[in-house]
This record gives sequence, C-alpha cells and structure tokens, in this order.
Amino acid sequence: MKPIVLAMVICDYYYRDSSGKSILAGTFSSINSPSYPSKHGNCAIYVALTDVASPGSAQLIFRKEGGPFSMELPPWEVQAPENRRVVVEIGGNINGLPLPEEGNYEFVLLWNGLEIASRRLNAVKITLEPHENPGSQEP
Repeated sequence: MKPIVLAMVICDYYYRDSSGKSILAGTFSSINSPSYPSKHGNCAIYVALTDVASPGSAQLIFRKEGGPFSMELPPWEVQAPENRRVVVEIGGNINGLPLPEEGNYEFVLLWNGLEIASRRLNAVKITLEPHENPGSQEP
C-alpha cells in the first residue's frame, strides 16, 4: 500500500527546529538563469505523507521532462507510525542543483520504487540588462 502525499514543496532551505517543527524558507516553482548549463545554489524539498501503513523507502528523482537528464537523490528510510493518520514529514537540502538546459523539470517521489507523486520546476533563461554605474559621467 502506498502512502498519500499531502505536500511536496520546493524551497531555498528546509530544517527542523528544536521542537521538531519543519521550517521552510523561500518557496518557488521556477528558477531564472542567464545561461545554461547552470546550478541553483540553495534548493530543498519538503514532503508530507500520511497513511504510511508499513516501513518503506522514499526517494526523489530530479529529471528533465522529456529529456535524458535524471539524477537520483539518496533515499529516506521511513518508519510507519503507530497511527496511520499521523503526518510523516521528510525533507532535505540539495546544494548545487544541476540544470543542464532551459525547460521543464520535475522532482518525482518514489515509494519502494513506485512513482507516487511529482512536483514540477521550470528553468527559464533570462536576459540581464547591463548594469549602470550611478557615479559614471558617461552620457
């Protein structure tokens, strides 16, 4: 039996405070870059599950939609709570998320090897305007 995914959130940082609460900072759904390939410095993913009936392995795969790029992240070994209605929260930080090219990506959540959810991320190429120096005397 697979768990129910209540949330998958992409953000800049994830951590647990001393009381056990999950802290998410800077949620986003797209990344802008002036060139590709690129790396996004601070990235984290948060997942909330319920109806976890038995212990299992949860793993994220980050991949380009319709493309050859795919990256497996280390799995989490999830213990089943005594009460299946309990919300199980997992998450982690990824330093230097690789983005080989502009386009649509997704984080896919596997439960014991079975895809149970995904969260999309859009990588957008932007043009940076030349920086003007306010102290310059140029016309």
